[in-house]
Amino acid sequence: MQLNRVKHPCFLIICLLVGCSDDDTIDNGQEQEFLSAQIDGEDLKIDRVEGIISCKKRLNDYGGISFVIRAETNNGEIMEIFLSNYIGPKKYTFGYDKFGESWMGYALVNPAGDWFSYAETRQAENKLPFIQIQQDDGNYVKGNFGFKAYNSIDNSVKLVSNGSFNFKLDSEL
Repeated sequence: MQLNRVKHPCFLIICLLVGCSDDDTIDNGQEQEFLSAQIDGEDLKIDRVEGIISCKKRLNDYGGISFVIRAETNNGEIMEIFLSNYIGPKKYTFGYDKFGESWMGYALVNPAGDWFSYAETRQAENKLPFIQIQQDDGNYVKGNFGFKAYNSIDNSVKLVSNGSFNFKLDSEL
């Protein structure tokens, strides 16, 4: 009987070791990298499986940090976000303050078209365009965004709403 008692704890430990894996990171949600939004009400979702994603922080020319996201689907839809003067998690609104150099854009390869964010007014109450960085732990950045985008070639406007993202940083300063 004593031999059976000794084998059972070892069997249990082996089962636990085999059942647990470092690859199981579902609990913290960090393994799923994506950018999603609605473009004039149509869903857009880009991930590393079905697209190309780049998320970086860079030193800019005047010693600050720029935050850059570029996500592209395999069929040619592109979303870009450039945030100058990045200082970490917070809500950034563009167009009326020092973040005026920042921009967001949406593009199509076919038919070709580029739409860039703009602020309808330069008032502090302006709600669009914005990017909210909710989390930045140095490895992953999570947030949401929204903007109206203008195409100067054909004067068309696109509304980008309900935007969210979760990306592993390609580089860290």
